[in-house]
Amino acid sequence: MTNPWMIMLVGITTVFVALFLIILFLLAFPKFFSTLKKKEHKKLAPLPEMVEVTKKKEQASVLSTSPGENDEELIAVLTAAVAAASGSELGSFSIAHVKQTVEEGYGFNTPVWGRVERLSRK
Repeated sequence: MTNPWMIMLVGITTVFVALFLIILFLLAFPKFFSTLKKKEHKKLAPLPEMVEVTKKKEQASVLSTSPGENDEELIAVLTAAVAAASGSELGSFSIAHVKQTVEEGYGFNTPVWGRVERLSRK
């Protein structure tokens, strides 16, 4: 069988027969899997109730302090610390407002990896 036309005809026939078998397989695929039982879902769990969170007494007292009580001392300390850390003069910048944030996790307002790094320092 050295005739090139015969080799081409057998090759094309093989390709089309394989494609026909693939088409038949894909058409039978849904029918084969439709015999399996579909799983029925159970009822969903009820949604949790909304609960109003109240602030602790310590947090309420911290937040209730008037903004002018210790601001001057705190701003002076922060200004001195920033000036010492940055190496700049005291008059080159100003701290206008200090606001205390109340976080639930040990007073840190950084992500967990920041806390771990901060606590791992010696």
